Amino acid sequence: MRVLEQLEHEKRIKLDLKDKKILALLAKDARTPNTIISKKVGLSRDAVSYRIKNLVKNRVVQGYRTLVNVESLGYDVYHLFIQLNPPSKEAEKEIIDKFKAYPFERAVLKFSDKYDYELAIVARSIAELDEIVSRIITDCKDYLQDYEILTITKFYVENSFPKSFLETNEQMPVAQNKKIEKIKIDKQDFEILRILANNADLPLYSLANKLKVSADTIKYRLKRMMSSGIIKKFMPVINYSSLGYTIYALLLNIKGLSDKREAKLKQVLSTDPNLLWAVKTIGRFNVLMYVCAQSTEEFHKTLINIRSNFQGEINHYETLIAYAEYKYTYFPEGIMLDEKTEKENVKEKKSKK
Repeated sequence: MRVLEQLEHEKRIKLDLKDKKILALLAKDARTPNTIISKKVGLSRDAVSYRIKNLVKNRVVQGYRTLVNVESLGYDVYHLFIQLNPPSKEAEKEIIDKFKAYPFERAVLKFSDKYDYELAIVARSIAELDEIVSRIITDCKDYLQDYEILTITKFYVENSFPKSFLETNEQMPVAQNKKIEKIKIDKQDFEILRILANNADLPLYSLANKLKVSADTIKYRLKRMMSSGIIKKFMPVINYSSLGYTIYALLLNIKGLSDKREAKLKQVLSTDPNLLWAVKTIGRFNVLMYVCAQSTEEFHKTLINIRSNFQGEINHYETLIAYAEYKYTYFPEGIMLDEKTEKENVKEKKSKK
């Protein structure tokens, strides 16, 4: 996801169907060659290249990220929602700078509602999470009013665009939640992930030159990490506000989210035209989702649809309007290669010689 800092007079970009199809293909795999995209959208390779350059020039696409499955590397993902007593502008800037500098953090979003900030963080254990949360609380203790921690346990929907973007009647794909197993990777795999994390479109030869290995070696390792699930996909960084969209966070507590209710929830989510991302969580709220809508009316349609499908079954909910984004990465710098795993990999390699 990408929600840029709001600019008062930010230019709104209107895309034609060809542009939308190109973006949709990049959203599935940002490393898709222009030759393949050209065949699927009915344009020449040069025309596709020109349109992509314009999307970058007009701030619609602001880079490319690698969606890394950090759970397979032994990390859990938590979302911390923070409510502050209004600080001065200077104090707020200082707090935001601290938030942005955290090495364990995937995202920092600002909202205009009950909660002021959402911090997406990663930790290897509850003890590590406790240290992280204690540090955050200390950094904003003079203004801290309330906070809520949600632990992600299951993914329902993971998309780069809402279904309404292409105005298609296709159902949104529901994320496949396989049993998470810790996967072994070596130092070279880790270096590839580190480089591609925020530069997912980097050509194979450039990556090979950086690591001083062959392009075939990089290609093989990428294919292996994708097939094992460490790399989920390569995706563009989208500036939704430039397309006239607003991001809303919706936090729900559904009574006794049984298998039957969960199946119903998945069905409702898969057909919603405005849904971008949705997960199951542990905490005061058991569902967290992002809605991407072009108007308040469209957002309320999604909210009403969910509430009507679960009448009398929603204990409470909160809606938050995203105002700005200060950081977003799927592979924060605080993630480290497990030393024990690295030693086992080295030992295993030596035994094979």
